[in-house]
Amino acid sequence: MDYGGTLASNHDAINHTLGMRPVTANAEQVIWDLDQAGVTLALVSNTQPGQDRRRALKAAHIDGCFGDRVYLSSELGVAKPDRRIWEHVLADLAVAPEHLLYCGNNLAHDIYPAAAQGIRTVLLNAAPLGSLPPGATCIAAITQLPGLLTGTDHQDQESPWPSR
Repeated sequence: MDYGGTLASNHDAINHTLGMRPVTANAEQVIWDLDQAGVTLALVSNTQPGQDRRRALKAAHIDGCFGDRVYLSSELGVAKPDRRIWEHVLADLAVAPEHLLYCGNNLAHDIYPAAAQGIRTVLLNAAPLGSLPPGATCIAAITQLPGLLTGTDHQDQESPWPSR
């Protein structure tokens, strides 16, 4: 999962205590729901030196949902879209690419590079500019993610798709 524009809104003000935008209430609820459903969560984020996303996860009380599966470019020395960040994540998690799903908000830095490694992708964007790679899914709101992963509807989900 990506951070900026995915767990945090680019429209929110930067929390100066955290040094970044905070996790949104919707994202916090989604993370709790996915964790309770047994989904293993990981964060992959481009960061500047000293910018530790773990502070924001802790402030939102969702740090335990991620455990030690937080991959920050400033710590790894490699950033998205470089394929090496995905190779590191896959090796560290000991999963095959097809068993990982990455949700991000940027086609060029999140979706295409992950898909090129065989990782399933979900674009969080109400109006994507450009085409999605094969097998990618687009959602308009993070509250739609639990339904994709668990096959159940999230209570606050506003789906653009007809009811099942």
